Amino acid sequence: MNQTTQITTHKVEYLSSLTALRGIAALLVAVFHFEMAVARFVPAAQSMFFEKCYLMVDLFFIMSGFIMLHVYSSEFKNNIQAKSLKNFLVARFARVYPLHLFSLLLLIVIVRWLTDWGNPPILLEQPADILPNIFLLHSFGFTKIYSWNIPSWSISAEWAAYLLFPIIALCMNKKKAITVILLALFIVVAYYSIMYLLPRKNPINPAIPVPHNLNTTFDYGYIRGIAGFITGLLVYLLYELRAFRKAFSSDIVCLLIILAITLSMHFALNDSLTVLLFAMLVLSFTANNGRIAKFCNRKIPQFLGDISYSVYLMQIFLQEPFSHGIYLPGITGIGRGKQNIDFSSGVLYCITYLILLIMISYISYQWVERPSRRFINRIWGK
Repeated sequence: MNQTTQITTHKVEYLSSLTALRGIAALLVAVFHFEMAVARFVPAAQSMFFEKCYLMVDLFFIMSGFIMLHVYSSEFKNNIQAKSLKNFLVARFARVYPLHLFSLLLLIVIVRWLTDWGNPPILLEQPADILPNIFLLHSFGFTKIYSWNIPSWSISAEWAAYLLFPIIALCMNKKKAITVILLALFIVVAYYSIMYLLPRKNPINPAIPVPHNLNTTFDYGYIRGIAGFITGLLVYLLYELRAFRKAFSSDIVCLLIILAITLSMHFALNDSLTVLLFAMLVLSFTANNGRIAKFCNRKIPQFLGDISYSVYLMQIFLQEPFSHGIYLPGITGIGRGKQNIDFSSGVLYCITYLILLIMISYISYQWVERPSRRFINRIWGK
């Protein structure tokens, strides 16, 4: 929390606790996809916690909005200058796009040329969906299902939020009160619309009704992403107030919020409640000055946070064989999310999966993500 880093033209405080939180969230998303694509070892009847881990993506969106305002608010304080806008967009592009493109192209090569998995192509890997994925349009309804590198829909939504951010930041700096009110209204309308109003359909079996939750991806994912991002912006405004930082600074408050999130997900309470708790969690993690902060600053949590983006996008390569008819020993049931396995075997498989994922992610972080980010910033940045 005391570190600083030169990210823009001014020094900003490095929020190391959010780095650790990002790593934890990425691993939970990976476990969610393990249960969906590989083996379900915790039946929904016993606990909905892992079933609800798709909400960790909303935690990512909140953290992203929080960090963007923390880092870039002063860049768009009085106006939107061409240089500031360019530096911001180049930095964000360098952060999210190279690994997205690399993982997508690698997946296409594996599916279309190195194996016979693409003959014929499965529903999730249609050639027509490649271009929307390349141009980050796959959270806007341009595809009929979550496709190719499935988690990357959120990168499309994140990029949409980035494009809006300079305008929002300028409005917040110039007309804070009315902007905050309008943004808060947007969040409420967006989440309510996703859960209850928009015509969502199950892409695999349209006859199955879609539950009233926030798990929208390829169709209205951009709304979900922008709403979460804006939530993060508003949380940052609270973080700027000393009274809120003090109220959320203790370990006990942080632990109570974690407990509330765990219970909310375990009992599958309304997703909007969990998102609200996520907002409180981000505020608590950044304000904390106790043992939680000390834990977050340790090497392993920081390492997991550093490679979290690679964890998020590279998990598809461990799941891909299981999308093409391969099953682990001991599996009962066929179909995505229906491959059940006993708890002890599932835990063992999942731990192995996470270890392999961390190893792969470290390689992609060192050889793809970080070098490409530095290269783009050096060539096109300030």
